[in-house]
Amino acid sequence: MHDTLCSYYTDSEDITNYMASMLEVNNGDVILEPSAGSGLFIDELLRTNKTIHIDGLDIDKKAISILKEKYKNNSSVSIRETDTLFDQELDKFQQTDLWLKNTDTLFDEELDFFESAGGHYSKVIGNPPYGAWQDYEKRDLLKKKYIGQYVKETYSLFLLRCISVLKMHGKLSFIIPDTFMFLNLHHKLRSFLLTKSKISEILIFPSKFFPGVSFGYSNLSIITLERADKKSSLENEIKIYKGFKDSSEFALLHTLKNELPTYIESYTLKQDDIFNTPQHRFILAEKSENTIIVNSEKTLGDVADIVTGFYSGDNTRFIRVKDKSVKGSKNYEIVDSEKISTEKSLYGIENMQEAYIPYVKSSSKTKYAKDDDEWFVRWDKETVNYYNSNKKSRFQNSSFYFRKGICIPMVKSSSINAFLMENKVFDQSIVGIFPRDENKMLYVLGLMNSDVINKIIHIINPTANNSSNYIKQIPYKEPSKQKLDEISNLVKEALQLTKNHNFDELSNIHKKINSYFTEIYTA
Repeated sequence: MHDTLCSYYTDSEDITNYMASMLEVNNGDVILEPSAGSGLFIDELLRTNKTIHIDGLDIDKKAISILKEKYKNNSSVSIRETDTLFDQELDKFQQTDLWLKNTDTLFDEELDFFESAGGHYSKVIGNPPYGAWQDYEKRDLLKKKYIGQYVKETYSLFLLRCISVLKMHGKLSFIIPDTFMFLNLHHKLRSFLLTKSKISEILIFPSKFFPGVSFGYSNLSIITLERADKKSSLENEIKIYKGFKDSSEFALLHTLKNELPTYIESYTLKQDDIFNTPQHRFILAEKSENTIIVNSEKTLGDVADIVTGFYSGDNTRFIRVKDKSVKGSKNYEIVDSEKISTEKSLYGIENMQEAYIPYVKSSSKTKYAKDDDEWFVRWDKETVNYYNSNKKSRFQNSSFYFRKGICIPMVKSSSINAFLMENKVFDQSIVGIFPRDENKMLYVLGLMNSDVINKIIHIINPTANNSSNYIKQIPYKEPSKQKLDEISNLVKEALQLTKNHNFDELSNIHKKINSYFTEIYTA
């Protein structure tokens, strides 16, 4: 069942204290909490003891009812559950007002009016839902309303929406995944952020700091910004901090900013520089690495085809495994060796009722070459015909099946083990790299196993996935033909050593290869 709300209620005083302090709440502020949840941000706002007006919105009617009950005996707060945020009493501020409204923030018509009027709120604070499932009908409506934005991810739309209802110079502080900083899908959101707001500070930290939430694919972040015009936005400098070991360290940013622990990394980026990077991506790296990424004349995608592979539509039905010692083989049957074919045909193996061919489905324990075949996919003619007609199957990028190429797993690890593939079909969980000049195959194989490229990949996309679109963006540098040939010969030797399991000598050869690429990319 799809989770349509994905509301993660903030339950960390370190987080709420930091975010409220960044807003600098003043008497007379009109504040929006667009996903009020259990009211922890509202609690923090009330602790400022300022005379303010708070609009607490939530799509969950039950949450609004709980909030109304929570604050009904608070004599210092005037609470009202309302269908409208318009009222002649709005600006009286005789005491703190809390108005609660059950609504969909992304479609609320009064927020549409506030946006068209140039903004309404002086402050916005929140923890918007992320990862919430949108049914296809709602997704179509969101596409029409938020043109060009990635509508499958709710947090980005909340951020866009809430900046739009801020008054000029109004402030916002949100806790959201850090993927808005670098995923290709969010490049239009980044363009909006960088030209419509001055981002004062971004904190990046593990999701474990946030009770009850654990993301394997990314970190969380707190972004604080001020709505501004394009000129002042692009002139602004952003402070970004990462490497925190505990959320209690957020308070140090107010008390010991110039004496932070050495493990907390800090970056100062000009918004104009970010705006002028490819797809307006935030690049958190040393100056030399940043220069390599931004100023590279060529990318890997310019010299190689980079694609993902095949999906059967029902793996446990069509995929077989060598034996049960193979990692991930629990739900798979062992292949019948008599049914394994070495034929190569996009149309399937003829003259065999049930045939299997070697299949690249998993990562390699070693660099350069993979051990013996572990996985097999059914490939008789009747089954291949089924793949081509079945809606769930993906017979994608089939022109690269059985070709010589380089494989890396889609799932990222601390160090990439790229390996050579030949005469096989590869899975959609594998990224296949096919140099257009096959004479450079071994050079690219060495490149993909180098430390410098491993580091750059993690900078380009810090999430857990190595999708093909990010691999295409790897800067590509090529040395003289003499040096390229030297590297290719070393990689050829490394391939043989890997196949012979001579790992001691392989380690020495790999160090030589690695030093070549360090020299090429730091020259």
